[in-house]
Amino acid sequence: MARYQTKGRGQRGSSWLTAKDENLTFSFLLYPDNLAGDETFRLNMLICLGIQQALAQYNINATVKWPNDIYVQDKKIAGILIENKLKGGIVRSSIIGVGINVNQRSFPAAIAEKATSLLLETQAEAPLVIEEFCVNILDQILHHYQTQSTQDAKEILSAYNNELYRRGVPAKFLVQEKEQTGCILGVNMQGKLAVDMGERVEHFDLKEISFII
Repeated sequence: MARYQTKGRGQRGSSWLTAKDENLTFSFLLYPDNLAGDETFRLNMLICLGIQQALAQYNINATVKWPNDIYVQDKKIAGILIENKLKGGIVRSSIIGVGINVNQRSFPAAIAEKATSLLLETQAEAPLVIEEFCVNILDQILHHYQTQSTQDAKEILSAYNNELYRRGVPAKFLVQEKEQTGCILGVNMQGKLAVDMGERVEHFDLKEISFII
């Protein structure tokens, strides 16, 4: 873990901004058991659900914003970045990078309306001890991963879709640089997002669609 991460990375080449000594940024290594290269979204779902459920231990009602962010209402509280190493079509190892806003009370103007933290959501008077929080949340993530990874894939997918941010709610999206209105229906096992665009249902990969919030 890092007390201060200066070059944090997110999806699509974006940066992860974090205040010094106030938030949690850490990585851990997994060796998935017989996970095929075309099933990597299963791992993504398990980690996202593990973090979402870990935050529930702090009475935070969070949802999973496709593909791998954690939101409280319309504000981001955590993000995940997974890098897999494959050999022979099988995932041999995965580095899971996690960033969670913990004790930060204010954010830069550019993200002030789109970010929140554990401290703000719980309205705690005293900051959490970052190291203790790291061990606690990592324990809960790995417990979820170990107990749920043997589940049927359909059960995991159903659980992920049940916690999906803005599912069933009309929203604005950017598709091929054009603003469109649609309604998220869910995600399939390959990680594609199904959106009802009115006259048709379309499926999108990560770089093909983005929220306009």
